[in-house]
Amino acid sequence: MLHGRRFLSGARWARRNADTAAFAALEHRNWQKAVSAYDRTFGPLTSQCIPALLDATLPALPATGSARVLDVATGPGMVAEAALQRCAEVVALDFSRKMLDLAEERLGNSVEFVEADAGSMPFEANSFDAVLCSFGVLHLPVPEAFFLEAFRLLRPSGKLGFTVWAAAPETEAMALIHEAVQTHGDLNVPLPEAPPFFRFANFESSREALLAAGFAEVKSQKVPMVWELDSAEDLFVGFRDGTGRTAELLALQGPRQLAEIQRFVTARAEETRSAGGPCRFHMPCVLTVATKR
Repeated sequence: MLHGRRFLSGARWARRNADTAAFAALEHRNWQKAVSAYDRTFGPLTSQCIPALLDATLPALPATGSARVLDVATGPGMVAEAALQRCAEVVALDFSRKMLDLAEERLGNSVEFVEADAGSMPFEANSFDAVLCSFGVLHLPVPEAFFLEAFRLLRPSGKLGFTVWAAAPETEAMALIHEAVQTHGDLNVPLPEAPPFFRFANFESSREALLAAGFAEVKSQKVPMVWELDSAEDLFVGFRDGTGRTAELLALQGPRQLAEIQRFVTARAEETRSAGGPCRFHMPCVLTVATKR
């Protein structure tokens, strides 16, 4: 049963689903392919914010060992793995079966794995103490549907915590990819309509959406992170093979354009290397936490 605060229903909800179906299909297709590339290139970066995410959401959990945490868009299972260190029971959900397979290889039977959509999750209301989503919200066709589901699933005083990328140019690698495509490729390729990528990097946008979903308290903070890559080529490879909509943007470039984009990105990545160390990009994220009263 859908929660009573659903912001769309009936024919309007069906139209929204039809409008976003192409984007949802793109994301699912590309994340099914992105498993190993994401884990190898982005994994060491995105895992840096996990301690802050858990510190902000799990201290209020019961000390009885009965806490229940849902990790949505678990990907390789890094948040689920860290949450196991702090609570008794973790459920990991993703729409990509291949991502879940990787997470299961890492965690075995210590976590319950569920293949489902974040906008319609197969759990009873008031059944989790925390709902976590690390870098998943920006890949959802209707983020508001996930917020409503998180509110439905949380127990009173439970917390929703999610991370998204800070807006470029603060996220230096994002800005570089955009510059490379703008300079050597085409930003106007026929991508399906999608929510604004940096929408929830803005606190007011997050606050408005979360209050509309029923949450009573919303807080955000910026978490500094640095992407270090031994190979300059891995920056381009990470975006080409280990992302959703950016991978599609690159796939739609012509062969000559793509080669020029790769050369541009690799050369600029090399410029960030100093004294024989790794290539370095500042990649802060925004952590938002909402409380159910």
